[in-house]
Amino acid sequence: MARQAYTANTPTDTVQRLLLWLSLGALLLTLAGVGVNQMLLDRLLHNAAQAWSAQLAQDLLRAHPTLPAALRGAPATADDVARLRAVPLPPEFARIELVGSDGALVTDSGSAGGPGRGAARVTVAVTDAEGEAGHLVAALRETGRRAQLREAFRTAQLSIALFGAITLGLLVWLGQRGRRAEAAAARARHLLRHDALTGLATHAELRDRLALTLTAARAAHQQVGVLVLNLRGFRDFNALHGRANGDAVLAALARRLRSLVRRDDTVARLSADRFAVVQTAIAGEEDALSLAERLANALAEPLPLPGGPGQALSVELGLAIAPQDGVEAELLLTRAEAALSAARNQPGPTIRGFEPAMDEAVRWRRETEADLRQAIAEEALVLHYQPQRRLRDQKLVGFEALLRWPHPTRGMIPPVEFIPLAEETGLIVPIGAWVIRAACAEAAQWPEDLRIAVNLSPAQFRHGDLVCTVADALARTGLPAHRLELEITESLLQEDPEDVVRLLRDLRGLGVSIAMDDFGTGWSSLAHLWRFPFGKLKIDRAFITELERDPKLSAIVATIVGLGRILDMTVVAEGVETEEQARILTAEGCEQGQGWLFGRPMPAEAARRLIAEDQDKLSRSAA
Repeated sequence: MARQAYTANTPTDTVQRLLLWLSLGALLLTLAGVGVNQMLLDRLLHNAAQAWSAQLAQDLLRAHPTLPAALRGAPATADDVARLRAVPLPPEFARIELVGSDGALVTDSGSAGGPGRGAARVTVAVTDAEGEAGHLVAALRETGRRAQLREAFRTAQLSIALFGAITLGLLVWLGQRGRRAEAAAARARHLLRHDALTGLATHAELRDRLALTLTAARAAHQQVGVLVLNLRGFRDFNALHGRANGDAVLAALARRLRSLVRRDDTVARLSADRFAVVQTAIAGEEDALSLAERLANALAEPLPLPGGPGQALSVELGLAIAPQDGVEAELLLTRAEAALSAARNQPGPTIRGFEPAMDEAVRWRRETEADLRQAIAEEALVLHYQPQRRLRDQKLVGFEALLRWPHPTRGMIPPVEFIPLAEETGLIVPIGAWVIRAACAEAAQWPEDLRIAVNLSPAQFRHGDLVCTVADALARTGLPAHRLELEITESLLQEDPEDVVRLLRDLRGLGVSIAMDDFGTGWSSLAHLWRFPFGKLKIDRAFITELERDPKLSAIVATIVGLGRILDMTVVAEGVETEEQARILTAEGCEQGQGWLFGRPMPAEAARRLIAEDQDKLSRSAA
């Protein structure tokens, strides 16, 4: 198991804490606002009641001059009492009482009904020129001006509460949104650092952990081992048993790899069938070799498959040791990969350690990649064209566009040296797009009955917008779509068949023709011939080379030609080099041929001359 990496506080964590404090602050401010509003209302109502009662007392003194004497104890007549009770009260007052200086009730308003529960009571002094004569006790109801004040303050309270609730809700929403965004970011970071299928470290995570391991090893004067392993034949297994079983094998493989390493070691998945292990604190190359042998032996034991027998795997391993093979993470990984490349060139499963001589291969690869990028930028690549002829009368029917790289110092670099590099680095996508455009532009200048064939790489299906690329090339060059043939190999059909079918049908929708190249090799399947919209089959040259000497090959060719005829597909034989091969192919019903017998790949100018010569021969024969 790998050690957990330290996770520092992120800006999102700080924002989340800030939003939490703001939410608490908004809640407290809302509660405080409502409370203060209520306190102000109570104080205002009390002061207003005091003022209204004092005003009422003054009004009674002016209207009844005998009132002070009655409050001081003088007997009040029945008429005085009746007049006092008849005084109209403001709507806020439910009842008033006049109390003498001795505390005895002199009279009251006599209003029907009590003031009600919770009514406010106010006591004010009744004074004249001689001083305080008594008191006026008032009971107020919630009507009139009191009701208006209370309603105004209640509206203010509701406004404060609503504002606080909206603010709090907004802060809570922002907090939840931030948490969701942080969770999504955390998932993205996890996927960036961990393989989704196996849970192992990714290439980026491996590189970072290796850098930390190397730093710690230098301080402790220890060595570090880097092992890179490749599963031999895994793509063929995937094609034979299906992706679900392939994924099950990879998951079981990951579990087994984890069980074979120490807690502080790191296991990573670099690509579909390549894995790496970083060994910390080893004594030397012997420890790394020992682990490599254990890995190879353990993986040779069958891995469980759902609903079926186990699957044993064979592996090639390359290893590099720090510090003798390098002290930088990227350099160690590169050298372990170089050792793996050497192991893959061996006939059987092999373990290879890095050797200084392998640096030359690494240097060549880096220089070649840099030069290839420059050649793409400067459009220094060129196309050569190999003729394709109809076998029965040798009529020229088209050309296959073949990529060539005239290097300024190394001369013409063969495709077998730079095409695999372009596919590994992803450069094949822009190269492939350029090839399609250039081939269409050249073919647009030929007679209308000649076709141009272009090879497609699986990477163009995975990473390039292939349909748009082809449509754009046809539109820019004016080449009719039926004159363009796109060639794919059977290996492409093993990867994402549903997506491949969709793309092939979209390409057929443009009007172009689809050809299966190198038919008869690899995982040939009759299902491919009816599931995919092919218009042409190209028999691999392996069946043509010994055609004159092996009658069985003639029977195989006849079978393929028969299949093509039944499925309405044109059959082309590749690698035709002799007249006898052409004769046998013609006798078996093969329609077209391509090979050195009809012409080697040639520059565009030579292809144009060949077309002109062929046209001239046809004109003379017609005459």
